[in-house]
Amino acid sequence: MFDRFPFSIVLFATVLAFATLGCSRIPDDGVRFAEVSASQPITIEDFSGLRFTDKDGNEVALSEVMTREYLVLVITRGWYGGVCFYCASQTSRWARRFDELEPYDAQLVVIFPTETEEEAPKLSELTKRIKGGEIPNEDIPYPILLDINLMGVDQLGIRAELAKPSTYIIDRQGRVRFAYVGESIADRPTVDSVLRQLEQLNR
Repeated sequence: MFDRFPFSIVLFATVLAFATLGCSRIPDDGVRFAEVSASQPITIEDFSGLRFTDKDGNEVALSEVMTREYLVLVITRGWYGGVCFYCASQTSRWARRFDELEPYDAQLVVIFPTETEEEAPKLSELTKRIKGGEIPNEDIPYPILLDINLMGVDQLGIRAELAKPSTYIIDRQGRVRFAYVGESIADRPTVDSVLRQLEQLNR
């Protein structure tokens, strides 16, 4: 190869590739989410009463898991015969960029809706997809809670087959500061969109 192409050209191309792409660029799985600049109207103003279930079957209130000023609540479509490609992509991106919430005094919780308690073990399918999907992650740095029987989904008015994929930013008082409810399973805000909302809240 080096007989055909001078080493200096190969070196320049390598440097250019790293400068353009970056060493730590997130692998591209081909999914494009929405660039969102404003919050949608909200269905309920106070999220402090929402309760979900942890992987051990214990009931958990959102207020009990909040340790930061803001909580980013990502509600996936849930178990509908499998974990959808978009849920896996969205949650994988958040796993890779979780540390970027730190400067905004924010944390992340992911909700996985299931229609019955018997489907709760399907949570392992989601965790498997997050760790080993198209955008692999070694671990999952945020909690995943279950919404068994879609109780939270119905309180929020986002039921559609299971749940419309939704993202909220909630403050320590339980007030919603940002809301985005997708109209399709692919309609979700980018991580950057959510971080920009947090930046505005921290001004």
